[in-house]
Amino acid sequence: MKIWYSEADTVLLHGKIYTVAITCDEVKAGKSDFPIIADGGVAVKDGKIIAVGKADEMDSFIGSHTKVVDVTGKVITPGFCESHMHCTFTGNNLLTVDLRPVTKRSEILRLIKERADKTPDGKWIEGNSWNNLIWDDQRLITCKELDEVAPNNPVFLMGTTFHTALVNSLALQAANITRDTPDPAGGTIERFPDGEPDGVLCENSAMGLVQDVIPPKTDEERVEALEKVGEYLNELGITSAIDANLNSDQMRAYGLALKQGKLSYRANLMYYLDSAAGDMEYHLRRLDEACTVTGFGNDMLKLNAVKVTLDGIPATFTAMMREPYKMDTSTCGSSVWTQEEITAFVCKAHEKGWQFGIHTIGDKATDMALEAFEAANKISPVWDRRHYLIHYVFPHEDQWDTMRRLNIGAAMQPTIVSCLGEAPLLYEEQARRNQGAGLLFKNGLICGGSSDSPVVSPDPILGMYYAVTRIDETSPDRRVIGPECCVTPEQALIMWTKNSAFFMHDDDKLGSVEVGNLADLLVINHEFLTDDPEDIRTAKVEKTMLGGRFVYEK
Repeated sequence: MKIWYSEADTVLLHGKIYTVAITCDEVKAGKSDFPIIADGGVAVKDGKIIAVGKADEMDSFIGSHTKVVDVTGKVITPGFCESHMHCTFTGNNLLTVDLRPVTKRSEILRLIKERADKTPDGKWIEGNSWNNLIWDDQRLITCKELDEVAPNNPVFLMGTTFHTALVNSLALQAANITRDTPDPAGGTIERFPDGEPDGVLCENSAMGLVQDVIPPKTDEERVEALEKVGEYLNELGITSAIDANLNSDQMRAYGLALKQGKLSYRANLMYYLDSAAGDMEYHLRRLDEACTVTGFGNDMLKLNAVKVTLDGIPATFTAMMREPYKMDTSTCGSSVWTQEEITAFVCKAHEKGWQFGIHTIGDKATDMALEAFEAANKISPVWDRRHYLIHYVFPHEDQWDTMRRLNIGAAMQPTIVSCLGEAPLLYEEQARRNQGAGLLFKNGLICGGSSDSPVVSPDPILGMYYAVTRIDETSPDRRVIGPECCVTPEQALIMWTKNSAFFMHDDDKLGSVEVGNLADLLVINHEFLTDDPEDIRTAKVEKTMLGGRFVYEK
């Protein structure tokens, strides 16, 4: 029989507490300071915080069954919340060929040959997160080159942006993609001058032609990926995350992981309307047939928003822009869905009770998303639904009144701005404002911290560093991109705590160290809310607590 004791389960003592005890309404009103407690203590009981204060005020909560943890000289913060990433894909990638650090085109081919040499004939080879913008030679790799290094295995290599994939001829054959195959709606099959497919596939509908014939993962493999990514996220201090672009099989794996005790972060699942899976009528029918909506679940696993990818990315000239591209003035990009279609999706989901998150990178795509949210607001007020933009790369002043009035925020990724190398593709003003988190703080808008992992590292500390500095790591002089868009260290911490919890509808119980909140806490090696941004970069998570239980200890 389990015996209940009145004292705290765990007490952390003698740490400096960054409480982030601030409301989202206060953040929107321009407030970014919060109480910081020197020589502080936190008492935890039954998965919740029951006391926060000075260390010498914790004595009454300590009994013979209390675990006392002395964190002298360390910092205590809320657990980090990630407002937009692909946990499932990140976990899957941990089990495939990791191409993130590769800076040489030839090295990609060497790694695939190395994997092919030890892979049985006919078995698929998958790789992930290549970024040709940081290669010595930025030309995309064709199917013929992949054929040379993997002649007996179909190959599928997903790009870091998740908008472009490279495949070999066996993969094209498996998907029945030939010179006569038309481009699918919203996607492109790139071709050699003679019309034959060259192995480059752009956007979900085109990549999906091959992804559909890759043998599906088993439930055991999916759970393994979630367990592995959980270990990774906990080490980075992430205790809650919104996982985007999920299908029903991937959602089911979450249920299995939770049941098997293998889920170590609070997962908020996005119900994805994938253009590769069907047209507007198909997805409207799915929304009608769905028996659950936003918020269904519990504190460990629940549904977040419906997700739609509305446009592409600047690197492939597929982000939907108001003006023609600097590198290709013949195009303004394109949208995956029409205005009629995105409006229909948002209105249908809103009627059913869903929150809605829209991938908008181009400024014209954002205009389309806001028009759809306006239409939903005419059906019923959208304020409490917390619909949001994902990425919001090119913010404009003429969009902010609408966003403030409808309570629309944005999940942004500072690490992408600093590490992806897109600045040379953009006009100077576009590059300066690229995901300008500081602009949102200054103009009363909620800006969540995120990574879009596996596009870039999901490390929140790295993201905070880049939100504060906006250093372009891909430029020779590490120039600062748009200093007016930088945030303060306090605002950066707010982004990955209280603000991100806003998009999860959990800001009343997560994202701050306050009595009554769920006991998701971090112990970090040193102070990092200082005048020196390098104090952020050198900060390291030493302990991660989820619901009162340590899930990571260095």
